Amino acid sequence: MIEAKQLIRAFPIEKRKRPEHENYLRVSEFFYDSIQGEGINLGHPSAFLRLQGCSLDCVWCDTTEVWKQGNPYTFDELFSMMADSLIIPSLKNGQHLVLTGGSPLLQQDHLVEFLYQFQKRFHFKPYTEIENECSLFPTSVMSQYIDCWNNSPKLDSSGNPYQKRYNPLVIVDAASYRNSWFKFVITKPEDWYEIDSMFLKTRYIDRSQVILMPEGATKAEVDANTEMVVQLAIREGVLFRTREHIVLWDKKIGI
Repeated sequence: MIEAKQLIRAFPIEKRKRPEHENYLRVSEFFYDSIQGEGINLGHPSAFLRLQGCSLDCVWCDTTEVWKQGNPYTFDELFSMMADSLIIPSLKNGQHLVLTGGSPLLQQDHLVEFLYQFQKRFHFKPYTEIENECSLFPTSVMSQYIDCWNNSPKLDSSGNPYQKRYNPLVIVDAASYRNSWFKFVITKPEDWYEIDSMFLKTRYIDRSQVILMPEGATKAEVDANTEMVVQLAIREGVLFRTREHIVLWDKKIGI
């Protein structure tokens, strides 16, 4: 079994106090030498900085037990861990840094400073992706650090209230960024009508930005939905991507 290299493991026993006078991030887990499991960059070697907290709570989320946990780590602690590992040469060699959650944009002010200080300390900026559930506006400064936007607006099947999961102004803003994609988790063929009516016919996003993925928190669930989603993507002329991390590792975390 392929194992990613861990800097911060999920479910740490310790409970750390929030630093009083230092910049920090609330981190759930941090690992590298894995692959991107979703979206346009599926299969690309990647490091994952998973941040604690989410603005939504999807009924089918496959990382709920992880992003609800976490601890504060100062920038100096994170940079020291990174300097003592092989993550820096991996990122220099093209591994992507994926900011994920939960909702990374909940901590975007701290993230901006973290990425600025990373570049200042290590003298390069890694190719940076961000997961974005389209419920929060990115700041203009935050957007300058992101090379790929993996937007995941939620449909009714997510179980989130309409007012929390659907914000047209945020969606239009997200669609305007360079290299911006919209991943939709599909539970049934009828989900397409919601995508079509709320995102495409409104012209909030372009059809070429749409990626369909099968719902499933386990390999068996993803496999069961894959054929249906492939047929839907073919019918509608949009991209299909599996959820490769689940196909490869099932429910295992930290990979």
